[in-house]
Amino acid sequence: MRPRPESTTYSAFETLYLSFYSRDLYQDIARNRKGLCLPYLLLLLMFYWTPEMMNMHQAVSEFIADEAPQYIEQVPVITISRGEASVKEPVPYTIMDKKKNSPVAIIDTSGQVTSLNNTPALVLLTRTHLIVRKDEKETRSLPLSDLGDITITQKLIYNWLEMFNNLFVVVLFPFVLLISFVFHGIQAILLALLGGSFSKYFDVNLDFRALIRISVVAFTPAILLEAVHAALNIQYPYSTFISFLIAAGYLFYAVGCNSKKSLPPISRV
Repeated sequence: MRPRPESTTYSAFETLYLSFYSRDLYQDIARNRKGLCLPYLLLLLMFYWTPEMMNMHQAVSEFIADEAPQYIEQVPVITISRGEASVKEPVPYTIMDKKKNSPVAIIDTSGQVTSLNNTPALVLLTRTHLIVRKDEKETRSLPLSDLGDITITQKLIYNWLEMFNNLFVVVLFPFVLLISFVFHGIQAILLALLGGSFSKYFDVNLDFRALIRISVVAFTPAILLEAVHAALNIQYPYSTFISFLIAAGYLFYAVGCNSKKSLPPISRV
């Protein structure tokens, strides 16, 4: 039986659990692996973001089912034609949060209300513009001429929400995965810089690429812990800070595994 090449001693799925304790794994990563283990980081993050996106989808579905109707049922028929909005109800027309007895949206095609100043409402529809509050100090104005001619009914809004609920995970998942990948990549670089100090402490000669590979794998226990919290839908306070500390601890262990005292030949076949 021919032994497997040392550079492929451990598969990605073996690495997922061996990263918790295996000296041989961290020796193999430092001595035999190539590259920066970035495909492995992407796989690892998918384990976290899959249940997390399912939680987000559930939260959106519950909002649409439980909370959205109280607002949608107050929306009048809105006709937008040639860049101008009109409604049959008397204006200003206010859509309320009935639980808080607070305005959420204002429709005024008469020109009496022209901004969201001095109101807690989040949305204002004027005759020619849709104004949305971004935060306490900033709003965004969208000309209705950009929307084309359309008649907005309650049924149409429900259809929009259903479409959004069905598609937002598919659209959002690659985006958040990419952002998380870049963020953890930066953290791996910071850990690798810290690993240089660990190397001096253990008197280990590891180049920067090897330290990045080890740093990526050292994130495994921390990210899998986050994934468990996400799968159980349990809040994990300060997860970023705690995960970095856990990864730093595993990096210290991993660098120590590559010291001369801990470096027997890898003989796995």
